[in-house]
Amino acid sequence: MSAELHSPAMNRQAAARYPSITAVIPVHNAARTLPECLRALLASDYPGEFEVLCVDDASSDGSAELAERLGARVVRLERNVGAARSKNRGAAAARGAVLFFTDSDIVVQPDALRRIATALARPGVSGVVGLLGQRLRYSNFASQFKNLWMHFTYRRQPESKPVGLFYTSAAAIRRATFLEFGGFDEHYEGASVTEDIEFGQRLLAAGHRLVMDKGLEVEHLKAYTVDGLLRTDCERAYGLMQTWLRRKFLTGLAQPTYASVPWYFQLAVPASLMLPLTLLAALLWPRRRLALLGLVVGEWTSLLGLNWPFVSFLGRARGSRFFLQSALFLPLNLLVSALGILQALADFARGKRY
Repeated sequence: MSAELHSPAMNRQAAARYPSITAVIPVHNAARTLPECLRALLASDYPGEFEVLCVDDASSDGSAELAERLGARVVRLERNVGAARSKNRGAAAARGAVLFFTDSDIVVQPDALRRIATALARPGVSGVVGLLGQRLRYSNFASQFKNLWMHFTYRRQPESKPVGLFYTSAAAIRRATFLEFGGFDEHYEGASVTEDIEFGQRLLAAGHRLVMDKGLEVEHLKAYTVDGLLRTDCERAYGLMQTWLRRKFLTGLAQPTYASVPWYFQLAVPASLMLPLTLLAALLWPRRRLALLGLVVGEWTSLLGLNWPFVSFLGRARGSRFFLQSALFLPLNLLVSALGILQALADFARGKRY
């Protein structure tokens, strides 16, 4: 396929069933993963018109030239503007009637575009969201934990009801609708964190129907370290809390915030703050240390029990050793999320909104 829209011969009925699609990919120094990403998209079995559009966000590693050689159309940005603005620039330049947002480290299945068209053909559907598959080529704990958490969280979403998220590892929407809503909020800077969630909340509040297609699975070519995972989850918690605070106190929207995270995880995040406080107390009061350490064990057990649906899923997916690692790691993961929320509250109180 060339950089132009692939145009198979179709009758009018088939053309209506398979609208033209532009896959929009923000790219910043992605030469390592971009070839596999593009080859998978360009090998799609979609019978309608489609194109692959890379928005090169001032890469310095030859990503733009690589994308062009592989058959994608490229929009080049002279300075680094971040994921939200890059995706908006791609939407503005797209030729397709449908926008499929994905990332430069995502590998789609051959039927991804076909599944998008099928979902959008349902009455009243404005957009469709996919999810990360369980399969991941990186075997280290942090990568597997993060990928399985994302899979578990989005797998929970109902397919029969509208969802309030637009997770752009795999998310599609009619271009006219996207432009009508002004695209992603460009106050978000840098790499993608929560601008896609905020956009999904906006659509839901306005009555648009986004649906989850659990068959639209993609592979994420991202390896995490433990510190990188903790930093990402802290930033994500910060962004989610800032989004909630803006909606609650600045926008006046009556529509409640859509929570993709399970209620028990939300409850466990603030509860996790008790663990370091109890450990500190054990250090400060040696005479009560044994009792306080027992309380720490009880608090850890409670957090584990509260999140048993997720932890047991990890055990089924990756075995007993991974289950034990996850049980030890989960309280720390909850704690950094709590710290992200506390930082968001403090910044919002000081007038910082993003």
